[in-house]
Amino acid sequence: MASTSTLPQVALLATGGTIAGVASTPLEQISYQAGVLPVERMLESLPGIDGVARIAGVQWGNLPSENITPKDWAVLGKKCAEILANPDFCGMALTHGTDTLEETAFYLDLVLPPGKPVVLTGAMRPATSLSADGPINIRDAVAVAACPAAYGRGVLLVMNGRILAARAAVKVSTLDVEAFRALESGCLGRVINGEPHFYHGNEHAPPLSGACAALTGQPELPRVDILYACAGMPEDLARHSLERAQGIVLAGMGNGSMPQRICRELRTGMTAGLPVVRTSRTGSGPVTPLEEYADFIPGGMLSAAKARVLLMLGLGTAQSDDAIFRLRHLRQLFAVGGKL
Repeated sequence: MASTSTLPQVALLATGGTIAGVASTPLEQISYQAGVLPVERMLESLPGIDGVARIAGVQWGNLPSENITPKDWAVLGKKCAEILANPDFCGMALTHGTDTLEETAFYLDLVLPPGKPVVLTGAMRPATSLSADGPINIRDAVAVAACPAAYGRGVLLVMNGRILAARAAVKVSTLDVEAFRALESGCLGRVINGEPHFYHGNEHAPPLSGACAALTGQPELPRVDILYACAGMPEDLARHSLERAQGIVLAGMGNGSMPQRICRELRTGMTAGLPVVRTSRTGSGPVTPLEEYADFIPGGMLSAAKARVLLMLGLGTAQSDDAIFRLRHLRQLFAVGGKL
């Protein structure tokens, strides 16, 4: 084993979530208080992790991730940029609640240029659980953050031994420790006994990583609403968002389809320059261009939650108020960000 002084240094940024949660008994895995333990206490549950890397714990906050907002993303993005600019760190790991982990990860991927590894992780069981998954996830995330092969791959998500790209990772389970997958593209690699193994090289920069770096730390982003398509969906839902939002993401049926009444309402807003992105409520498979929806932006492989993040940042980076220019800019972003 390498001496401590020669090991790479990794920042461990704690934001809260189940991984820092506490339950009433070790057998309780569902009912607990998230975001309780500080980063120092979490590291105490990891004997021997000092043999993986030198770790500098940073307590950013302690929130259940359902309470994370875009303003929190801005503060978090600015903090991550500061840490990455420190030459003492080779990379960073970030603990986060799983409910909105995929959104925070994708936001960070869009605002942080690819370079030093940024690795998010979380847990499905509280820290007090008899079989808590948080400690091993932290160990694996730190190992990936310290791994030279992770450099330049954009923001990553590591849980249950899987290494996933932030753009592709989605939460697929409410309770299982195998909670995240990349349903279309698959995972980038695995961590086996603390050793990261990537399935392929890193010949190409990750799509859109750092594309919205100009908005790092920007607390106010355009409002984008998500509409969930369903049988008999009332038109006033669409009208409510059309009157208030600057963009809309539709979690559509099948390949991003919608009731004709909703389509007519959305086209009213689109005529006035409001962009609408089609995604699918099915959970997997790309949403493709369709002639009948040619004026909508197809979301490709992006989930509704991820499409919302990209549309918010895309609207923020559009350098013109001209609706035609803005729509062209957004179509280009989604053509890249939504591809397989």
